[in-house]
Amino acid sequence: MGPIEALELALGKEIEARDMYEKFSYQYPATKEIFTFLMNEEAKHKQLIEKRIVELQD
Repeated sequence: MGPIEALELALGKEIEARDMYEKFSYQYPATKEIFTFLMNEEAKHKQLIEKRIVELQD
C-alpha cells in the first residue's frame, strides 16, 4: 500500500467517524455539544488528509 492509498483509507475512517458522531448527536441530545465538537474535529482531519492527497498527486 502506498501513501495515497493509506491516506484514502484514513479519509474513509474520518468520514465514518463523522457520520457516527452525527448519528449520536441526534440519539443522545444531552451530549449533542460534545458530538458536534467531535464532528467538527473529524471534518478538519478530513480536510487535512484531502489536502495531503492532492499534494502527493502533484
